Amino acid sequence: MSDVIDNLSSYITNNEYSQTVDVNLRIGEALSHILAAASIVEELEGESEEVKETVRRYVDAWVSFLVPIDYSPGMAEIVGSKINKKLTKIFPEITEDELGETLDIVIEAKRELSNGNLPVFYKEVEVRIERVLRVLGIDLSEIKKFLEGDITKQQLRLISIFAIAIAIASVWDSKWIAGYQ
Repeated sequence: MSDVIDNLSSYITNNEYSQTVDVNLRIGEALSHILAAASIVEELEGESEEVKETVRRYVDAWVSFLVPIDYSPGMAEIVGSKINKKLTKIFPEITEDELGETLDIVIEAKRELSNGNLPVFYKEVEVRIERVLRVLGIDLSEIKKFLEGDITKQQLRLISIFAIAIAIASVWDSKWIAGYQ
């Protein structure tokens, strides 16, 4: 069954859409397809190192479009401690298409912010990020201290928190929770 992920991965890499559309703006869609496929494989066959590695590779590729991130000390620890769900377990609370659109719009917003512009769609970015974070177990009120400053700084930090949350949730394991208690 993990062949499904390999086939999808090859399709995404070799399909003509990746040649005709800006790949930077489609990596989120590709990642959401990989996560959905991994979710199915994990449900049917359980977790495997091969599936984990594929997910990790695509998450790393997506995060690479957001670097450098606006990191504040303690951000990863607080975000990581709030996550209560693995990234492949967010379906059906969030649809594959919704996740893909969110991941892609975040790349676009980060690009605008890096060019010194506040994206005109920044409110949509906030709503989409908050929705995914909430499904992962993170309430924005719990990370509010990182979201201080002007609107541009807030947006950069929110995207950073989102990138950290996606990265952590991609490798998250419920066994870690026992270690905190």
